[in-house]
Amino acid sequence: TLSCLQDMGELAGMFPDLVQGSSSGVSWTLKMLDLSLNWGLKMASPGSLQGLRVEILNLRGTQLGAVAVKALGLEKLDVLYAQTATAELAAETVAHFELQGLTVERSKIGYISQEALASCRSLEILGLSGTGLTELPPGFLAAMPRLRRLDLSGNRLQITTLCRNETGDASGLTTLNLSGNGLSTLPPATFSCVPHLRELLLPYNQLLSLEGHLFHDLQQLETLNLDKNPLLNLGKSWLAALPALTTLSLLDTQILRSPDPGFWGAKSLHTLSLRLPALDAPAVLSL
Repeated sequence: TLSCLQDMGELAGMFPDLVQGSSSGVSWTLKMLDLSLNWGLKMASPGSLQGLRVEILNLRGTQLGAVAVKALGLEKLDVLYAQTATAELAAETVAHFELQGLTVERSKIGYISQEALASCRSLEILGLSGTGLTELPPGFLAAMPRLRRLDLSGNRLQITTLCRNETGDASGLTTLNLSGNGLSTLPPATFSCVPHLRELLLPYNQLLSLEGHLFHDLQQLETLNLDKNPLLNLGKSWLAALPALTTLSLLDTQILRSPDPGFWGAKSLHTLSLRLPALDAPAVLSL
């Protein structure tokens, strides 16, 4: 990391036994190849890492796009962290390696086509933070049956598209990050297709009110983060629909100014994060 590499092919010259054709004739398996913050790295000479097996490849902070990785000749790749200037998900790379994880944060994707989505069935982890997304294509979750962790933070999503036109089959998603999307409302069916969700991250949005029926489909949810939301109006016993909830974070919200903060019903809750307001009178909480 933080080096002056310009071409990934330079690695074969530095470490000739990393690739096939070495004296032993045996290729290596690397748990991680971290080339992040090589600002000048923009080339991937075709076949330059022929036969090398890599579990995690980190190209954050380079000029090398995810699409270029396909030409390197890697025998195996499981997880890729990259940035890309292209306006399309690196679907060919996902399909070629049958990637388990792909993160292309802070890239200019903007829109995901149905064709690209069809190539992503192998993904278990997908990171699309800050990629300019405003909506998700129909059948988004259904197209990735193995997906467990999804990061959509830092976009401007119309969240009603998350479960739009799904097949009716429940997604196995367990972690969903919707931080910083400017969300002001969450319709009742927002999470209807993710009943196995265990962690829901919603900080840095504009949520004003929450009702209990919003969470009826999240019977397995354990962690809920609502930091940096106004939260002026809360339905009575709004947490009662979350029987498995253990961790709740409400930092920098206005929940304590509500006549009834409504913590009743969260019977499994054991970790609660609040920032007490600067008031002359002491705050009174019913827990």
